[in-house]
Amino acid sequence: MNYRIAMVLLFIFYTPALCAQNKPFTFVPAEEPLSLYKALAYDIVPGGGHIYTGHYEYAAVFATLKISGVYAMYYYYNYWHYRGSLYRSAKKANAAIDPEHDLQFKDPEGGYKTVEEFRHAYDRAAHYFTLSVAANVAIYVTSWLVTAYHVQQINEERQPAYIGFAAHVLLDADAYGTVYAGYTVKW
Repeated sequence: MNYRIAMVLLFIFYTPALCAQNKPFTFVPAEEPLSLYKALAYDIVPGGGHIYTGHYEYAAVFATLKISGVYAMYYYYNYWHYRGSLYRSAKKANAAIDPEHDLQFKDPEGGYKTVEEFRHAYDRAAHYFTLSVAANVAIYVTSWLVTAYHVQQINEERQPAYIGFAAHVLLDADAYGTVYAGYTVKW
């Protein structure tokens, strides 16, 4: 017996046996999908959205970043006001003592500065505060985007699934007597 014919016969008889082993189109119930709005609302609290989605390592990283960012905003806000009070005090003192000349005043951080140098330090402190706010916005937006991505991934995995097996065996011959065998499998 030719080995090709044996393979075709084995294929023909073996495929229906595989089909009979599976129940056709079984419905697999899915878990409840996560709410994107809940996850984003929880993410306002440092790490909350990532804990809601079950990604604890992301929760630790983003909680650390958010807490550090809020502290940086607090620190640079106070530093900005401190530098502003030094500038205003130096400006008033310079106007009261000798408005015609730029006097130098002792800087609490060390050295002596003119009123103009105090103004530059005040502007620099305002820039630091602005950058800390921008960094905080970037951290929160990144955290929300990562949380939304995780919710989307989890909800895709929780879609209802249909498990089934259907096979169609095709036997065909051409004009030269060559036999073709094929099958289609659907899930």
